Amino acid sequence: MKIFIDGEPFNPSSPDVSRSQLLAEIDEEIIGKGHTYTTITVDGVEMDSSAFVLLRKGREAHFKTRQTKLLVIESLQEAVSYIPRLIDGTLNIALDLERNKHDNIHEQIACFAEGLGWLVNVMQKSQLLLRVIDSELPDKEEVLTKLKKSLENIFECCEKHRIMEIAFHMRQGILPEISRISGYIDKLLEAAKQRKQ
Repeated sequence: MKIFIDGEPFNPSSPDVSRSQLLAEIDEEIIGKGHTYTTITVDGVEMDSSAFVLLRKGREAHFKTRQTKLLVIESLQEAVSYIPRLIDGTLNIALDLERNKHDNIHEQIACFAEGLGWLVNVMQKSQLLLRVIDSELPDKEEVLTKLKKSLENIFECCEKHRIMEIAFHMRQGILPEISRISGYIDKLLEAAKQRKQ
């Protein structure tokens, strides 16, 4: 199989190298340039890295990359702009419940949980890519533990129809921790902008 990275041919260490070893060599090449791959396409079919490793045939594989710093900055900027909407959503759910409006509450909470999960994922992946150590984000693990516990309490209250308790957990358990995550994301964005590569 011929390998191309951003249109340039890439030669593995051996023609008989395994797919997982090949991917590791490509990763090393890309990361060494301060990039990360955004898409993998084999014979015109886009796939993720696990599918690439399992693939048995193929004539040409194209890896498209992006500078890691720019990708992280874009993701973190998107997270910054999403936080006010997440806070508004949290408050709106709590207000609706306090006003005894709980039509579609399960859908609203599911959407909220998905949005919160996305935000946490962006923060954690950015921290990893920027190589920012936990001590630079004080009490991060405690914040994530509190969020997880609050979400568990909310889902339990949903199952038991304890509506007012959901509002309490949204206000007292979730909102303060979103504010702290917002601070972590600001720090990560600052670190990304200062990074050379």
